[in-house]
Amino acid sequence: MKEKRADPEALQDNLTSDEHGKLTVFLGTAAGVGKTYEMLETTQKRLAEGVAVERIMVCISSSPFSAQLIRSARRMAEGLKAEWLAVNVETPRRLPISEAEKDRLARNKHLAEELGAETISLTGNDVAEELLELARKRNVSQIVVGKPLHGKMFDLAMGSIVDRIIRHSQGIGIYVLSGKANKEQEKIIARPKRRPFPAYSYAGSLLFMLLVTVLVDLVPPYLTLVNIAMIYLLPVLFSAVWWGTGPAVIAAAASALIFDYYFAPPTYSFTGNLLISLSIFLLVALLTGTLSARLRHQITNARQRETRTAALYALSREIAAVADLRQVLESVARKVAESVEGQVVVLLPNKEGKLEQQACSGNQDGSFFNDSERVAATWAYEHGEVAGRGTSNLSAVNGLYLPLQTAQGTKGTLGIITNRFEKYLQPEQRRLLEAFAGLAAVAVARAQLAEQAREAHLLAESEHLRVALFDSLSHDLRTPLASIIGAVTGLLEHENVYSPAARYDLLQTIQQGATRMNRFVGNLLNMARLESSMLKLNKEWCDIQDVIGVSVSRIGEPLNNRPLKIEIQPDLPLVKADFVLLEQVMVNLLDNALKYSDAGSEISISARAANDNIVISVANRGPNIPPGDLERIFDKFYRLHSPRQVSGTGLGLAISKGFIEAHGGSIKASNNPAGGVVIMISLPLEVEGQVMQEKGDKNG
Repeated sequence: MKEKRADPEALQDNLTSDEHGKLTVFLGTAAGVGKTYEMLETTQKRLAEGVAVERIMVCISSSPFSAQLIRSARRMAEGLKAEWLAVNVETPRRLPISEAEKDRLARNKHLAEELGAETISLTGNDVAEELLELARKRNVSQIVVGKPLHGKMFDLAMGSIVDRIIRHSQGIGIYVLSGKANKEQEKIIARPKRRPFPAYSYAGSLLFMLLVTVLVDLVPPYLTLVNIAMIYLLPVLFSAVWWGTGPAVIAAAASALIFDYYFAPPTYSFTGNLLISLSIFLLVALLTGTLSARLRHQITNARQRETRTAALYALSREIAAVADLRQVLESVARKVAESVEGQVVVLLPNKEGKLEQQACSGNQDGSFFNDSERVAATWAYEHGEVAGRGTSNLSAVNGLYLPLQTAQGTKGTLGIITNRFEKYLQPEQRRLLEAFAGLAAVAVARAQLAEQAREAHLLAESEHLRVALFDSLSHDLRTPLASIIGAVTGLLEHENVYSPAARYDLLQTIQQGATRMNRFVGNLLNMARLESSMLKLNKEWCDIQDVIGVSVSRIGEPLNNRPLKIEIQPDLPLVKADFVLLEQVMVNLLDNALKYSDAGSEISISARAANDNIVISVANRGPNIPPGDLERIFDKFYRLHSPRQVSGTGLGLAISKGFIEAHGGSIKASNNPAGGVVIMISLPLEVEGQVMQEKGDKNG
């Protein structure tokens, strides 16, 4: 059985004209739906593959219709699951704009940001060119623009932005949306309010023109008609540059009338050339005034950008040089307050997670930070979004609160209160404040990390000191204790076995062990006194020769078995110091010299006066110290690596340094070229006359 097919031509012949029209509309609609379905199907496939295929850009301005464009672009972006941009282009032709236009533009950008758009502001001479260049850089697939409301004559004279965008789009979809203005919006568009020029500017331009007239009238033989015409352009140019277009137009009209009436032949009458002169003067006034206004606006914007950049640079430079968290917060509060001309508080969470005021600008006490302000600050901290005045989040409060966000989370909140913020934040203001908050967040995070690093270092250092102390205790206490216990046990159990000489040796062993233990415990107590700041000096006039003599006697037997060389400058002045502490320093230095030198090698001591100081040196003939360790040997528990087993805690030199610095002196170590180490003490002298008198009294 053959399949019957309908003949399209025969079918069309049997349709009425009305039916034919309906069929055409239906087929066209079906074709459009099919293309849309194919586009959506392709988009869904690429979205499933994780590829962002659509990006929408809406062009906005200060027009009241921009809100409609923004909402339409948002609906398109939601339908296509696409990113979208809200872009505004400032051109010299539209500058400067009125305060009402600035407010509408700020509201439109605020609306776009609320709906999830990325707002971008561009500056250029051609709106279409700037938009298309940005669209290609950001891979925009669709552009939404508004249909202009002005007539065709304006487009013929100034050019159509929409036509240029469509003509040069090259693969980018262009959607032109139209709107209808109500009466209120027509008033806004038809009669934009401009700031009036001050009265003194008009008076000044007329006064300048009259002065030029008087000067020209005084020297008529020396000036040609062309010279006079050029001179009359001066008031026009001056008025345009200094005061603007309005005063320049008044000066141009007055200059043209005066020139034509008084100087252009026939004089004292208006001729047909007046229109030409007037047109030229007015054209110069309009061009110069417009260019001057644009230049002033650009200079103002450049100064504002420079001020913002300088403020950010000053803040970053100041907080980079500070590591303490408290100082960082105070620097942030002070610098931000200077930039916004208001009060600033920095809030950080406590251990319970509640925000607490950590810093406030200037002499302010943060009294504006009441319960309602705390609610807004807490909301910004918990949600990671800007809240408060000039935003859509808790805008009834007086302050603006920005979260201090880092990669590790929100560190706190930056609170600002100032009269410079209007109902809606300008994009430039918001970007500046967000940059401040970003710098503050990084500084807070850096300071907190530095504090944590210090705490970790202190813990590691404490652990190191604890291990060193226990090692020293186990060696320097157990060794002399073992010697004492062994000697005492021998004397008790074998009293009749040992000869008097052997008994003497055992008693000497007990004495040496007890002396070592006493010195060890004394060092621990002295270090505890130094670290607890409980050390008090009992200063008296001391003879260094006596200090050295007592110290040598305390060392006793170990030093008696060594060659000892003592050199003391004759008539050495007395030094006002604590005799007991100086004696302990000398004992520690001599003990250290004995430990780190070969048996039988020489120990030398010298004392001399030099530059209002007394210098005492203790030297041995042992191995040299590595240059990198010459300063570290005065650290607590630091001990040099030695092939011999050397007893001690590593506290002797640290205690000596503390005692000497408590006297206002200094101590340092150096290597002896002949081998060994020299430790040098420098103590300040009192007034020479008083010192010598005290010494004479003592000798007498």
